Amino acid sequence: MKRNAPPPKGVRSMSSLTAECAGLDSGPEQEITKKGVRLVFIAFARIRQFQGHPFRLYTGERFSDMVESIRQNGILMPLIVRRIFGDPAHDYEMLSGHNRMNAGQSVGLEGAWCVVKEGLSDAEAMMYVIETNLLQRSFSDLLPSEKAAVLALRYSEMFSQGKRNDIQRELEALECGDTCGSDFHKCADETCGSDFHKSRNRDVLGEDYALTGRQVATYLRINRLCDGLKLRLDEKQLTQASAVSLSYLSDSDQLAVHAALLRYQRKPADAQMAAVRKLAETGPLTEDSIMGLLQKKASSPPPKALSIQSAVYTPYFASGTPKKEIERVIGEALALYFSQPREESA
Repeated sequence: MKRNAPPPKGVRSMSSLTAECAGLDSGPEQEITKKGVRLVFIAFARIRQFQGHPFRLYTGERFSDMVESIRQNGILMPLIVRRIFGDPAHDYEMLSGHNRMNAGQSVGLEGAWCVVKEGLSDAEAMMYVIETNLLQRSFSDLLPSEKAAVLALRYSEMFSQGKRNDIQRELEALECGDTCGSDFHKCADETCGSDFHKSRNRDVLGEDYALTGRQVATYLRINRLCDGLKLRLDEKQLTQASAVSLSYLSDSDQLAVHAALLRYQRKPADAQMAAVRKLAETGPLTEDSIMGLLQKKASSPPPKALSIQSAVYTPYFASGTPKKEIERVIGEALALYFSQPREESA
C-alpha cells in the first residue's frame, strides 16, 4: 500500500488543523489563529478566480501530479484570498492558490484553509498574485506575457517597493509555517508608508531581470495586448516584433486582428502586422479588411539591373554610336531571338 508523503518541514497538514478545530463553534466559517496567522476554512464555491490573472494555470502532467499529491496529502499550504464586495456569487477572490483550488475540486474537496486579506487595492492584490508566482518559478521560466505582467507592475507609478518587501516577507513566513515565529503580520515602519517606487527607469528595472532597457520597453508594449494576442505570442504564433506593432492598436482593433488570425490559421509575417498597424491609421479595422491584407499576394520584386560589358557589343557598332541606339538594337535583337522557335532540350 502506497504511503502518504509527510508534509514539508514546518508545514502543518490540513488534517492536523481540522482536528484542532473539532468542537469549535465559529459560525458558518471555521477559523483558528496560529502564531498571529488567522486561518479561515472557506468553501471553494465562495472564491472566484483572480480577475485578469496574468499567469497560465497548470495543465497536463503538471496538473495531474498536483491532483495526485492533493489526493494523498490534502492541501498542505493555505490559500491566500481577499474579501470582495458587490459580487452576488462570491465573497472572496483568489490571490494565491488557483492551481491548488482547481486540483482540490478535482478530487472532491469542498474548501480549504485560507489567509484572508482585507481592504487590498487592486494594485496590492496584483502584487500578491505576482510575488507568489515568482516564489515558485524564476523570471526566466515565465512566458512572454507573464514577464510582461511582472515588468508592467514594477514599472507602474502605483508600485511600492516597500509594500513588495512586506509581501515577500509575509509569503516567506507563511511558507515556512511554525518555524517563523509570531511576527507574520509585522510591518516595519520604514517600508509600510506611501513610499511609492520613484525610480521608473527602464534600464534600472532591466538590471533586476538581466534585461536591457530596450527589452523592458518591448515587454511593456506586450502587456498592452488583448488576451487572445498574448496567447498567440506565448504559443509562438506571433513574434515579439509583430506583438509590438499590434500593441499600438485600440482594444477593438486588436480583437478584430485576433478574430482574423483565427481564420488565417498561419503565423503572420512581421511585415504583415506592420501593414495592419498602418491600415489602422486610416480608420477602424474590420476582420474582413485585415483578411484582405493578409491574403494579398506580395508583389514581385523589380528585376535586377544587368550590366553588359562593352566587349560584348562594341564589335557590332561604329565608334561614337549613341547609347540609346545601342540599347534599341540590342532590344530588337533579343526580341528576334526569342521569337524564333527553338528545339526542346533532350
